Amino acid sequence: MATLPPVLASQRATRVHLPNSTPAVLRCPDGNRVAGNLLVISIAGGMLRLSQPLDPNTRASLMFLCDGGPVLGKAEMLSPLSRTQQAFRFVALDQKYQRNLQLGIQSHLNQSSDQDRWIAKYRSAIIPRAPSQSGTLKIVFGSVAFGILVLISVACFFHFQLLK
Repeated sequence: MATLPPVLASQRATRVHLPNSTPAVLRCPDGNRVAGNLLVISIAGGMLRLSQPLDPNTRASLMFLCDGGPVLGKAEMLSPLSRTQQAFRFVALDQKYQRNLQLGIQSHLNQSSDQDRWIAKYRSAIIPRAPSQSGTLKIVFGSVAFGILVLISVACFFHFQLLK
């Protein structure tokens, strides 16, 4: 497995908050398996929801399936954030799995931008707009034309009444 390049402090990896429950499995060096769900993922690491956190600095194989394909890598557990949430960082990730992870992250980012475009389109459709200048002119000309038609109809009515 290839080791990951160190992430510079000024260059933070793109994080994706996963909207759906993504199952993950940790295989510890002693053979124990711990099931959990991914909450946040990036190319450098992420956060898991576990029934019970592992000791910090524990290294384990992490396996999960993302939109880019399966991901299998070595992860180091960081300090737990709560009784059920624990952050981790990748310490080794094969190039194939790294590509799968990047594709999965990009897929989630694209879904978010599609959702943002849809929301913007929906909002623009429901926001009431002021009538345009051309719309006002159509109403005025239509009213004038209707008025002229009524006057002509009245004149014709009286004209034919006088002929009888």
